[in-house]
Amino acid sequence: MGTMQWVVLFAGVAVAIASVTIWLVARRQSATDPAPNPGLIQPDAPPGPPGSVSPGMVDALLDGTVRPRHLFLTLIDLAVRGYLTIAPPADDDTDDLGWALGRTGRGARGLRDFETTLLSTTENPGQPGAPVTLTSLMEDARDGLASALGELRGAVARAGWFTQPGVVQRNRTPWSAIGGGVMLLGLASAGASLIAGFRGSPWIGLGGAALLVLSGLLLITLTRLRPAITPAGDRTRREVQRYRTWLQGLQPHDITAETAREMFDTNLAPALAFGLETRFADVFDTAAARHRNWGKALNIDTAWLQSPARDAASRVRLLDRFLDDAVRLADKADLDDLAD
Repeated sequence: MGTMQWVVLFAGVAVAIASVTIWLVARRQSATDPAPNPGLIQPDAPPGPPGSVSPGMVDALLDGTVRPRHLFLTLIDLAVRGYLTIAPPADDDTDDLGWALGRTGRGARGLRDFETTLLSTTENPGQPGAPVTLTSLMEDARDGLASALGELRGAVARAGWFTQPGVVQRNRTPWSAIGGGVMLLGLASAGASLIAGFRGSPWIGLGGAALLVLSGLLLITLTRLRPAITPAGDRTRREVQRYRTWLQGLQPHDITAETAREMFDTNLAPALAFGLETRFADVFDTAAARHRNWGKALNIDTAWLQSPARDAASRVRLLDRFLDDAVRLADKADLDDLAD
């Protein structure tokens, strides 16, 4: 029986290594799955963000979720497009969440419903043109934010991407069955090890059995819950994935002095939505350094973000902090539950 316990241990270790490898590969493929290109020649023009998908709708298309973070990502997108200014808390401000949002004079005509509602929450009725803080926004305009979040979810539902918007269905993958089988094998091995323990120590076999159970649980997580997507939704998702792949492959030599500002503004909010903001900023900072070496200036002005930082990395970190602070306030205000 001692031999059997060692067999269970070695089997547990081998299955655990295989399961972790499969999980990492599957996760990487899910994050970088591009749309197929039927030809060998790449298109001349880089793909832009699909017009039907705002940065706040990206995650909804990819995994079926709409959360408060997507609402605040929309605020950044509106600022980039000239509707708002964003100012971080002052160094001596006791309220470290006191971000100031200022409405510009640009009209809201042509915006989506949730963008218009969200923009209206930043208008100070008592002092037209005066900025509002993120803290006061969450306290005084919580209902408006909840309405905007509900409208964002409604926009996703009306986009026709899913067969049953709001209903999640299990993907048809074998991982739940495989993982369940591995778990059953682990439980059976644990039972056999305990029986064998009457004649000796069962801990070696129990360790292998535990690895089998944990490996089964890990494999089961590969079966995700996701809304059933329509053909139109699948086409749009492939466009988004193709755009993300291009954004991941963006290089400093792709950025010229003439196109730098437009490229930065156009792709900043999508980079934040995809979680690619750090690499995105590094590419622009590298391009700016190269231009300085050539005696040229690369103008990437973000007048809407009131920060003395000139490098892209510092400004992106500031925007990440804005999103994190906004989400923390939204969690305290139960904004997600209020919008349901």
